[in-house]
Amino acid sequence: MAKGEILACSKYYFNLSGLDDLIVKSVSGISTTLQTAGDSKSYGVTKSGKSVIQATVTGISNSNITVEFVCTVGDKRLMQWYSDSHSEPIAGGGTKTKGERKTGTITLYNQGGEAAATWEITGIMPSSYKSTKLEAGAEGLSTETIEFVYESMHRKT
Repeated sequence: MAKGEILACSKYYFNLSGLDDLIVKSVSGISTTLQTAGDSKSYGVTKSGKSVIQATVTGISNSNITVEFVCTVGDKRLMQWYSDSHSEPIAGGGTKTKGERKTGTITLYNQGGEAAATWEITGIMPSSYKSTKLEAGAEGLSTETIEFVYESMHRKT
């Protein structure tokens, strides 16, 4: 890897545990936010009437990650995982996955094809599923889009 090499956003892969051979079209929504308190206005005064402002981290919030996958013949694993992860809408009850969550990685590759930046994601659950609009005369590939929620994300490299 060349020192100071700039990474391209088109050389990447999103991997889910147990689903590591899917064709990924796009990934978006990689974001976390530190929630803070005491940073926008004075929360008190001290001796001599001096205002006190200090940013304090009070929590973290994660955005959802949206991944668009290209459909392939006979591969219904994404829809099956989504269905198995949620209770039957009418019958209710438990889920087939029994609450099991997946782990995943987002990897950016350098020009030499080596992993250059990696984010590890834990506690992944599908929250929504949608497929491509089907239309006579349409051009393009059929896709499945899944929005994921997750517990934590850390950049490792």
